Amino acid sequence: MVVRRIAWLIPLVLVVVPCIVAVSCGGGQGYGDARSERLTAALAAADDSLAANSPCALAMLEAGIDSAADSLEYYDWYLRIMRYSVQRDVPDTTKLRWGQVYDYLAAQERTPRVDGMMAVLLNTKGSYYYKLHYEPSKAIRAYGEAYARLFGSDAEDRLPDVCANLGDAYVSANDMPRAAYWYRRALFLADSLKLPSEASVSLYMGLGRIYLNLGDFDSALQCYKNADSNFGLMPLNMKYYFLTNYGNYYYYAGDYAASLKVFKRMKALVEANDMRESYEMYLCLVNMADLYLNLGKPDEARRALAPAEAFFTKIGDETAIYYCHTIRMGLALKAGDTSSVGNILQTEHLTAPIDFNIVNIRQRYLRDYYVRRGDYEAAYRNLSDSIARNDSLKHNVANMRASEIMMRYSQDTLRLHYEMYMQAKDADIRTARLWIYVGVLLIVALVLTLLYGLTFARKRRLQLRMQLMQLRLLNVRSRISPHFIFNVLNRRVAEASPEGAGELMSLVKLIRANLNMSGKDFVPLKEELDFVRSYVAVERASLGDGFEFEVSAPADSVLEAVQVPSMLVQILVENAIKHGLKGREGSKRLRLAVEVDAAECRVTVADNGPGFDIRRSDPSSTKTGLKVVRNTISMLNHANKRKIRLGVRNVPAPGGGVKGCEVTLVVPRGLKPVLMN
Repeated sequence: MVVRRIAWLIPLVLVVVPCIVAVSCGGGQGYGDARSERLTAALAAADDSLAANSPCALAMLEAGIDSAADSLEYYDWYLRIMRYSVQRDVPDTTKLRWGQVYDYLAAQERTPRVDGMMAVLLNTKGSYYYKLHYEPSKAIRAYGEAYARLFGSDAEDRLPDVCANLGDAYVSANDMPRAAYWYRRALFLADSLKLPSEASVSLYMGLGRIYLNLGDFDSALQCYKNADSNFGLMPLNMKYYFLTNYGNYYYYAGDYAASLKVFKRMKALVEANDMRESYEMYLCLVNMADLYLNLGKPDEARRALAPAEAFFTKIGDETAIYYCHTIRMGLALKAGDTSSVGNILQTEHLTAPIDFNIVNIRQRYLRDYYVRRGDYEAAYRNLSDSIARNDSLKHNVANMRASEIMMRYSQDTLRLHYEMYMQAKDADIRTARLWIYVGVLLIVALVLTLLYGLTFARKRRLQLRMQLMQLRLLNVRSRISPHFIFNVLNRRVAEASPEGAGELMSLVKLIRANLNMSGKDFVPLKEELDFVRSYVAVERASLGDGFEFEVSAPADSVLEAVQVPSMLVQILVENAIKHGLKGREGSKRLRLAVEVDAAECRVTVADNGPGFDIRRSDPSSTKTGLKVVRNTISMLNHANKRKIRLGVRNVPAPGGGVKGCEVTLVVPRGLKPVLMN
């Protein structure tokens, strides 16, 4: 069959098409240190627990370390323990193995996973300097290294967070233009990476803080209200950060009652998360102490200030200590105790840069202190210094506006480059797809061409075979009834006696009927049986007086509706007479039985001759009859789903031996003729 002839093409297509795809599209690079799905899911769950400040977070991290399968997995978990320690201000943060982790990661081959882990380490280190030691310069350096490592790593989605950390660090260093730059950069990256909207909430909080430092209260309030509407989307640490800055906004705007309300909200959140001894709690208390002072509640201010001042003194946070001393000075001035203010100024030895707004708070108290002492010159210098600071603030505002313009220009340029890059990539993809389509079409065309060629060759061979068979059948039929015999027979009929003339006329009719039927593939069964009767009538004289011929068939109307291959029944009858009955002594019986139903026609030819023996060979026999029958059946069966069946069997005698031969021809109804053209 054709399917078998083209089966070898299937492996070719399966091999060639993937090769075309691979050549057109190229292949991606893989890395052997990729995390398993199990580890990725476990680390994601741990990160969620850390973000929510879950009380079981530490136990989860320690369990992860205990089950680590290799060093990389171990440090994946240990990096989160470091983050937990810095986030919760665990007392033994100084014992964290910063150098060991850094040396291990630096010694590894740079892969997306290793770069991501190194970025997490550096970012945590920056938070350690910024939050626990208030060293903005070291924090900026660590955050900057983390930012550089994140590009191309498996943690690129953390880029906006690191940019925001850089912005916070620059705010602490009183470098507002750079702070604004990094927050703008964070927003740009969050948009480019298509991060969810909640990722931008904290970034707008940072911008609000910068606007607040610059005295742009309207812009700051817009940022804070937008963030507060998405408060539920923030992780816990961002909620603390937001509430601190939101409360500071109202403080600097002079709405102390609203500010106190925000800080009480923060205190309740800290207590709800069991963080009463955390940095966030004491930061909240020192801000509340200042608010109580400005609201005329000095006793409550002292109660809030005392534990906060002790905590910040213990950890050496100079900015917080400076703020605590400022509040102490305000309380002393409220009580008319100028000597205590002088003692604070004489004993205070701070070296770290102090936040601009906190310095402004102290400047107000210092002017009051100098005026009360009658030192108007010092009060004047203080006022001049404040004016200079405000001028510096305006300069920072101008710088920030210029920085924003440059940042927007940079973003537009980056976006343009990105769009050009994506257009180039799209063109490459379209080209690759075009080559894929061309390759597939070529293969399909090749397969179809081969199929057509094979089918055409097979059809041609069948046509030649059928034409050859037709010629053979015509040759056989021409042997049975040549046309030139008619002229001879017609002369003999005119010369013969009446009895001989009748016999010759029967022969002439038989030959004419044979010629008529030999040109048809199918004839009505009635016509075939009439031809058989004529043939037997001619042959009867050669069989003698003992010959009996019996036909059992349905009515002529039924036989007219049944089509059978022409001359097949006649050939079977001829074979029965020739090989079974001629030359037999005694009675000679030939029975022809026809059965017709809705599906098929069954014709049985039976004789009482010696039977069929394949071992017997008649030298005078050409065996042409059976060859014609078999070849005709073969051609018709090839053209039809329902098949003609031919069966030959010997009829057993009661006492053993054979009492005749029976041939059965079964022809399904509705067969299609074989087309010879």
